[in-house]
Amino acid sequence: MDVLRNDMIIRIKNNQGRYLVAQQDEESVSKSRDGSTKNAQWTVEMYDEESLYLKSCYGKYLTASNQPSIPGLIARNLRVTQTQPAKRNTSHRWLPVSQPDPREPHSVWLKTPHSSYLRSHYGPPPLGNLITHDPIWKDTPNPRNKKILWHIEIVDSPSNRLKNSLSVMSKMLSSLRSFVSEKQKDKMKNNGMKVEKEKGRASKYVSSHKFNCKTF
Repeated sequence: MDVLRNDMIIRIKNNQGRYLVAQQDEESVSKSRDGSTKNAQWTVEMYDEESLYLKSCYGKYLTASNQPSIPGLIARNLRVTQTQPAKRNTSHRWLPVSQPDPREPHSVWLKTPHSSYLRSHYGPPPLGNLITHDPIWKDTPNPRNKKILWHIEIVDSPSNRLKNSLSVMSKMLSSLRSFVSEKQKDKMKNNGMKVEKEKGRASKYVSSHKFNCKTF
């Protein structure tokens, strides 16, 4: 997805308007209607031009594990967690696949290098609130499968931070110029007052030393 850049902060929302969130146990992930918290923010770290890592607010990476979410379900509904590995591998890497519908420019499938897709479940237990990654047995998933569709919301980006920094710098320089200008005005005013005082003193001196001309 061309819109994603390194060090960008994003939110990831499913088709029901719920956000992918990192749980406070710093291990599990789930979904929430509240996207205003730090838990709903993920930092993009680009691996290459096509794939990336997603880091939670706890500094841990969104991970496609090989463990089933529900015991007994083999190779289905595999757990998605957040981990902090000594060395990142393919379980931490995600490939954003742009949604083929041009009306959804910021919507993607999030695919693992092992061809499974990040999936949001809904409905009754036990899958009701789970986030899993599931294999698709076809080369391309069904575009109508909304459970694997995610919408990207950009919270912050390096370009925005640069603009903010430049704006702050510009305001500081503007304030500094105003301060210098006021100082210069004060200096000119003081100099003008000094000149007037000197003129007054000179005038008094001339007046006090006048002499009368005598005719011889």
